[in-house]
Amino acid sequence: MQVLVLENSPLAPVGHFGAWLEAARGATLRLQPGPEMPADWAEGPLPEADLIVSLGSPKAAYDADAWIATQRRLLTRWIAAERPVVGICFGAQMIASAIGGSVAPIGTFHEGWMETQEAPSALWRGPWVRWHGDHVAVPEGTEVLARSEDTIQAFRHRRALGVQFHPEANAGCVGAWLGFTPAERLAAKGLSPEAILAQTRERDGSDATRREALFTEMLTLIGL
Repeated sequence: MQVLVLENSPLAPVGHFGAWLEAARGATLRLQPGPEMPADWAEGPLPEADLIVSLGSPKAAYDADAWIATQRRLLTRWIAAERPVVGICFGAQMIASAIGGSVAPIGTFHEGWMETQEAPSALWRGPWVRWHGDHVAVPEGTEVLARSEDTIQAFRHRRALGVQFHPEANAGCVGAWLGFTPAERLAAKGLSPEAILAQTRERDGSDATRREALFTEMLTLIGL
């Protein structure tokens, strides 16, 4: 399996998901920095890949950067061609905007390990790491798989799957995110950076079976 990984920020690598794709599916990962995407991907031949994975970013899907417009157009064409794609956090928001949905600020931030209130199973309920301040609306015909705190946390449209939470995130990722997150904002929710990081380090190992089961379901949902 050839996997095109759109790494939209060095702060949000493919992490556990990439390691699982290589080990469990024999995947070859091709990393493409999102901000350096070829401009002709907007209208030229589709990239050679069996799967696209679009990852997180501090940027927003509604920002005016040229590379974001290029990626949106690529995903619109890829999904219309019935090709499989997984989007995580910013990547999920890019899928939503590519299929005719919308993305907007929540007015607050989801941070740390959180359970999903409405989920198809305990596996999807989590808890999983969240780190986002935007939410999506999706067009008619999109299957909403999970919701929490008035936000869509997972959805499927054709062979595109978007998840707002971060099953791919490891302690390295979360440590980087804590570095730019105001400690006082976390404290107002009763959270501490040290506790979140310690929990993530522990779950890097203890959650492996649960995480891999989720990755398997994610790919099954898009026909892989």
